[in-house]
Amino acid sequence: MIKKSTSEVLLIALSLCLLSPYVVAKDISNEQRNAYEARKAYNKNKSAHENLITRITQQEKRVTDEQVRLNQLKADEVAAKAKLDQSKMDLDEKVRVLNEVWELRDQ
Repeated sequence: MIKKSTSEVLLIALSLCLLSPYVVAKDISNEQRNAYEARKAYNKNKSAHENLITRITQQEKRVTDEQVRLNQLKADEVAAKAKLDQSKMDLDEKVRVLNEVWELRDQ
């Protein structure tokens, strides 16, 4: 009975040794597939991240350019307001002088 038991153990051990490469090969195949899928996901996410960084950089550049334009427009508005105020004072003076001339003529 002990011999039968030993031979059964040897048979089981031999079977495990023979099946082991198949199991390892199957595990390697699964791990390769998992690594491939993980690499695909990584590359996709890396690309999306780089795309966002590029878009952020471009947007920041546009914002900076628009800020420069806004500052220029504000400076132009201040200059235009000064010209407007000066021309209003000139107009008021010319109208006052014209009114004086009409008054002198009417006297």
